[in-house]
Amino acid sequence: MALLLHILRYKFLSFFKTTFDLRAVSLVRGIGSLIVFGGFGLVAYVASYELTLFIMEKTRIGLFLYHRFISMMLFVFFMAVNMGNIIVSYATLYRSAEVIFFFTKPVTFTQIFLLKFLDNFLYSSTTLFLVAFMVLLGYGTYFGYPWYSFLGILLCVLVPFMFLSACLAVLVLMSVMKVASQWGFRKILVLIGSVYASLVFLFFRFTNPIRLVNQVSQYYPEVDQYFSQFDPGFLSYLPNNWVADVLFFFAKGEWEMALPFAATLLAVTAGMFGLVLFVAHRFYYRSWLVTFEVQASSNSVEAGRRMKLFDFRKNSLLPPQLEAVVKKDYFQFFREPSQWIHLLLMLVLVIVFVLSIRNLNLGLRITNVQALTYLVLYAFGVFLSCSLALRFVFPAISLEGKSFWSQLSAPLDVWKLFLLKFVISLFFILTLAVLVAVASNLPFVRLTERRPLLMYFGLYSAFWVSVALVALNLGFGGYFSNFQEKNPIRLASSQGATLTFLVSLIYLVTLIVVVSAPLLKYFESLFLFLPFDFRMIVVPGTIFGMISTAIIGFSVMIGLRSLQRDF
Repeated sequence: MALLLHILRYKFLSFFKTTFDLRAVSLVRGIGSLIVFGGFGLVAYVASYELTLFIMEKTRIGLFLYHRFISMMLFVFFMAVNMGNIIVSYATLYRSAEVIFFFTKPVTFTQIFLLKFLDNFLYSSTTLFLVAFMVLLGYGTYFGYPWYSFLGILLCVLVPFMFLSACLAVLVLMSVMKVASQWGFRKILVLIGSVYASLVFLFFRFTNPIRLVNQVSQYYPEVDQYFSQFDPGFLSYLPNNWVADVLFFFAKGEWEMALPFAATLLAVTAGMFGLVLFVAHRFYYRSWLVTFEVQASSNSVEAGRRMKLFDFRKNSLLPPQLEAVVKKDYFQFFREPSQWIHLLLMLVLVIVFVLSIRNLNLGLRITNVQALTYLVLYAFGVFLSCSLALRFVFPAISLEGKSFWSQLSAPLDVWKLFLLKFVISLFFILTLAVLVAVASNLPFVRLTERRPLLMYFGLYSAFWVSVALVALNLGFGGYFSNFQEKNPIRLASSQGATLTFLVSLIYLVTLIVVVSAPLLKYFESLFLFLPFDFRMIVVPGTIFGMISTAIIGFSVMIGLRSLQRDF
């Protein structure tokens, strides 16, 4: 125990000194990070408070229905934390240089696992924890929670809920590692992905919100009762339902009724953590050795003889220099499991979003509601493009690593390297952005005979946003490059990435402000039968393009100059 505390002490000192570095660059990054996280927290607080106010006082659906909807959102949140921990845990527990260092020291395998597990949990869940707490603060402010209630829910409900998700993630990961050497790493991941998709589908299949609303509405106006008889049987065994029930009884002022659910959550979390430590004690070191077996099998002589999709032994229509760089980037991306695993998860998110909104029912023909719904979907679409660019485009230059000097010293123009990365990234981001734009506009173009207008706006917006975000993340990714870091997830979570994300958010908020007025006028013309002057969209569209062009030009200039620095 003394050794564990000794390591934790110096990890904290290392974190403190690197975080509070007084150099100018570090101060700029730190202030940018503070602004980003503070802005996120403020937006989450206001949105939570206003949403609770609207639902409780405008829709009057009652406490039970509202908290069942909260339970559904908590299920999605639980799955997001779980999948995020699976991805980050692989890099933290199995690919970290610090793990190799600890294995050469007189530290037990269980202590090493515990250190990296806590490190992984704090690293991968901090942002989600901040947002979740601010949402809780806004929600609790509406219901008039005293300050100690926030502290109690935070320590006894919210933290155990997220920690339970992280424990399950590590158990899943170690199970994958146990059978990966026998069945194949990718086959197991496909199986795990199918299981997760099936769980999400079955959950929403059996917790039909429309059916629940109809059942509870029969008791109107007594809609604040605890209608647990309408819940599917399996829901009582899920942690998201325990959290929702705790919040429900706190909102009613019956805190003693919430204690059994909070105690159940704490007991299950403690038991799961004990199981994780037991499994780690028995299997962590062996599962760490499995990673070398998987890596060795992929680098075997037989594997090397098999022709691959972008094999260096194949010729292409590209010039030899560009062909070598393209193939190098392809193998560099797919040799890192966290890259393509995270890519698959993001693709699943895009597909779920597209399938969820393609048949969106817009029967409520109220101007403000329709316009707000459109702006929310539009904001989600551009935010999704922003997240994709930050995660996959920002680390692109840094992942070249220490061998980047070989490309910079080769007879290859630097601008060609930058342009190549820009084109490849743009193709990926723009394809998904167009898909989301088409899907999010289809329900609205059915409302009117002016079918092309909203669709054209969506495609126009998708193009400019994609080009600007790719340029911004590639350019700033070069400026804040860190060739020592090999983990792309850490690169996308660095202070430089946070500052880039802040600039991206300012750009996106500016665009939404520019287009919101003509969009509101457009929806007014639909439902109030007023004439709509199509010239109203010319000026906002021009401003849209000019802002995006300025962002693109500045970012490309920054990126090209960063590649000319002394490596």
